[in-house]
Amino acid sequence: MSTVTAPGESLLAQPPSARLQYFKDFAVAHPLLVEAKDRVLEAITQSAPNSLIILSGPTGVGKTTLLKKIQQLLCATALEEGAPDPALLPVVTVEATPPESGSFSWRTHFKRLLLAMNEPLVDYKRRIHPVDRTAQTMPSFPNDRGATADYHYAVEQALRYRRPRAVLIDEAQHLFALASGRRLEDQLNVLKSLANRSNTVHVCSASATSAAN
Repeated sequence: MSTVTAPGESLLAQPPSARLQYFKDFAVAHPLLVEAKDRVLEAITQSAPNSLIILSGPTGVGKTTLLKKIQQLLCATALEEGAPDPALLPVVTVEATPPESGSFSWRTHFKRLLLAMNEPLVDYKRRIHPVDRTAQTMPSFPNDRGATADYHYAVEQALRYRRPRAVLIDEAQHLFALASGRRLEDQLNVLKSLANRSNTVHVCSASATSAAN
């Protein structure tokens, strides 16, 4: 009769630092987190391609962990289906960073999206295309005018060609950091414009208390 050693017994033989790291890395799937994961995946697959999906909750509830799991599942699904084009991406994930000044920097956000898609020459993106009088008007950026529209256009084109199932934005409450006189609606219009033009679902994970402020 063979003896099977439980994982806990072998772990006890490890040094304290290894046991502490095991404890920090260990995660248990809470039933509510599993339910949230299923609902977000359902929203991604069944919503219109230009939809905005908001995932909100208190800090530390597991939103970042949930986005990482969704990213893994979308990548696994793409591998199972077999991507017909190596240039396609199953998902794009980015973290919205807090502003150094009074307002969220769309230019920085767009550059981080381009880097997440491994786009070349990110610092040299400029629009060079014929004028299309029937095209929709670019959104009015609350800040970072100048080259921001160029980066918006570059992200739009990259998403069109890479065709991810979704763009996952963690810490999305930073999108709504505004200087005095700015409007929350302006921020939402920029995000909605990008979703519309790229025809890509955007999932925004935000702290409920921060977003409310």
